[in-house]
Amino acid sequence: MERVLLQTLVCPVKEEFMRRRVILVLDADADTAGTVASAAATGNCDVRFVQTSREFFHFCKEEFENVTAIVLDVDPGVHGMAVLEALDACENTPPIIVVSALEEHRLSSVVQRHGAMACLGKPLSLNRLARVLDQALGRAAAPRCDLWGHVINCTCRKTSVLQQFAAAN
Repeated sequence: MERVLLQTLVCPVKEEFMRRRVILVLDADADTAGTVASAAATGNCDVRFVQTSREFFHFCKEEFENVTAIVLDVDPGVHGMAVLEALDACENTPPIIVVSALEEHRLSSVVQRHGAMACLGKPLSLNRLARVLDQALGRAAAPRCDLWGHVINCTCRKTSVLQQFAAAN
């Protein structure tokens, strides 16, 4: 009995199936809101919109374990690239989709080097975003391992670096 209880406290597998699935969107001017909400509706996810990096890190501090994917508009006003770099420093982040008004083919390689799974140009295509979100949700649910085979996306682990950024803001 004690062993089972300890296992539940260390890695709550049961909670994985019952937790909320949230897509967190950082977008200063909210010009992607309608498209992201429509694309997320097919994945049975809640969508949370924030407009500043401060709001982003505050939300992550409170509810990061529920975030299944991040849509990040790299507008200069929200310091999108700085947020992406901060997320890249974390050990356990959900899939990140970058949205930009800049030329997609020029920005894509830069954001992927910083951990983003995709870069989409504006105006957003609903079909393309829905496809990428489906891939992101599938990737978020699958176990990920480091080079040594250790599972790194267990819900019982917290992203300490991200919590430090959130605490600073």
